[in-house]
Amino acid sequence: MWVSRITKDDLTNDVIDRLLFEGLNDNGASVDCIIVLGSMKAAKYRVPAAAKAFFSGRSEKIMLCGGKTRNFSGESMAEADNMYQKALELGVPEASLIVERNSQNTIENILCSLLELQRAMWLNQVKSVLLVTTTYHMRRSLHIARYLFPSHITVYPCPADDTTTKRDNWMNTPEGIGRAKAEALNIVNCVNNGVIPDFEI
Repeated sequence: MWVSRITKDDLTNDVIDRLLFEGLNDNGASVDCIIVLGSMKAAKYRVPAAAKAFFSGRSEKIMLCGGKTRNFSGESMAEADNMYQKALELGVPEASLIVERNSQNTIENILCSLLELQRAMWLNQVKSVLLVTTTYHMRRSLHIARYLFPSHITVYPCPADDTTTKRDNWMNTPEGIGRAKAEALNIVNCVNNGVIPDFEI
């Protein structure tokens, strides 16, 4: 089934499962940089996954992406700064962290991360990155990154489970169903708008 042909009526549990989750396992590869995409809860779910990969020796650098300002426990700050605090709490050395504070959405996370990679490491020297985001958000993020990154950079997925949209439980709550369906349609819209190439599931 080509993603461009999927309609809202096609979104059965099986189609959503294949579209959002199939074939996106972390293969354990070592990379030049771990890139964490921002969100309101990125510090809770995504940063620990990135820190685990870091402390496993898979990379010497973690980039935290997200310039959107939000209210975190009564304090207004960029998503990346909230993630930065969490990374330090988890023991990641300050020298290993790259903070990207300009992006406002997923596409901009990817685009702005390229500039930060250039500034921190020289883009031509980067051969691979590990992309960390919530599991149900990974398909779209990975396709955007692979489409926009230079062809010499391999992008590997590192899905980070939250509580309501894991592969085995998203269908159990109204919140999980709503988020999964919305993300599935977002992927379809990205394909139909030319943000990412069409693909089969």
